[in-house]
Amino acid sequence: MSLLITDGMLRMALAAARSVGRRGVFVGVGEKTRFTSSAFSKYCKDRWVYPDPAEHPDLYYDSLLRQIELGKYRVMFPLDEVTLGVAYRKRSELGELLHLPLPPAESFRIAQDKGLSARLALEAGVDAPKTEFPGNLDEVPHLARKLNYPLVIKPRISSGSRGIRIVRDEAELVSTYGEIHRMYPYPVLQEYIPLGTRYGVGILYDGSGKLRAAYAHKEVHHFPYPMGPSSAVESVWMPELIERTKAIMDKLPWYGVAQLDFMTDPRDGIPKFMEINPRFWNSLQLSVQAGVDFPWLLYQLAVGNPIEDVFDYKIGQICRNLLPGELLHFVQNPDRLSMDPPLWAGPSKVKDDILSWSDPMPAFGFALACGANLFNRKLWNKLLKR
Repeated sequence: MSLLITDGMLRMALAAARSVGRRGVFVGVGEKTRFTSSAFSKYCKDRWVYPDPAEHPDLYYDSLLRQIELGKYRVMFPLDEVTLGVAYRKRSELGELLHLPLPPAESFRIAQDKGLSARLALEAGVDAPKTEFPGNLDEVPHLARKLNYPLVIKPRISSGSRGIRIVRDEAELVSTYGEIHRMYPYPVLQEYIPLGTRYGVGILYDGSGKLRAAYAHKEVHHFPYPMGPSSAVESVWMPELIERTKAIMDKLPWYGVAQLDFMTDPRDGIPKFMEINPRFWNSLQLSVQAGVDFPWLLYQLAVGNPIEDVFDYKIGQICRNLLPGELLHFVQNPDRLSMDPPLWAGPSKVKDDILSWSDPMPAFGFALACGANLFNRKLWNKLLKR
């Protein structure tokens, strides 16, 4: 029994390593650097430093093949867009060596595309923002004259709110669209939904396309404040959102995990579909804490073991990313002294993605990563600029 996890810098990698490793499975974690929180977990038995897959995909793949052979790995969880991209391109070859619990490539492509996934939601009868798809730059000025403002320019493929811009008028749309297009080709134009409470629904489908596990959480805090990714989340009971999620995902052949994001429209109180994250999500630790252990369930499915359906879970569980999400949220939030939960909340009330008395060394790994990347402008721009 063995599992290889990529992208060890991500919080979801640590959650997956802890989840599967505590069951006695041999877990290896890889990353472009040896300084990651996941690599220092007591559940990580093998540490792999690989070439940057974005800059050197062939070298990364050669390193991956060697690592699989050395570790005799049985299952692999590629976690980031780039490592997932390599896994899909080499899926037939990798499939002869180990299990890759991933959805069909076309389903993944649709789910990853924010425009196509919004269209999918509307086809499923689920409320979602109206979306326009400029086919070329010449269409943008024409669309700009007939659309209502404000509206949102949204990259078709990005993560963590990167590249998303709100524009207030025709001139701003035309000028901003070209700017976003240079980094994220042909972004979509979406109806603006005023900021409301945001929810995430995590799901697991088996190989026959049946929903086997689901849970919902509410985003409590965010960084960047107030519209960035969540830095604190709370498990909530939202069966209606799970039903809407199922209605959308049942239109795709699906296998494995995904998270769907919704936001309550304050104008009518209806949670509107926002996007699909077709992989594990960074607040994964909360689902494990609440009793829906997605990494372990997916591992079991990958190796062909039976699992029980999991649709009941603990409500009111709170998990945060203190390092650095909550600290940065605290700095940016003008109401920081009335935050709920407060920054100084103890472990009896709030758990943490990284900090753990039973597995303390990932915090040391995180500190080393911060020191090693102190002058890495590219990484800090990715964290701080959206």
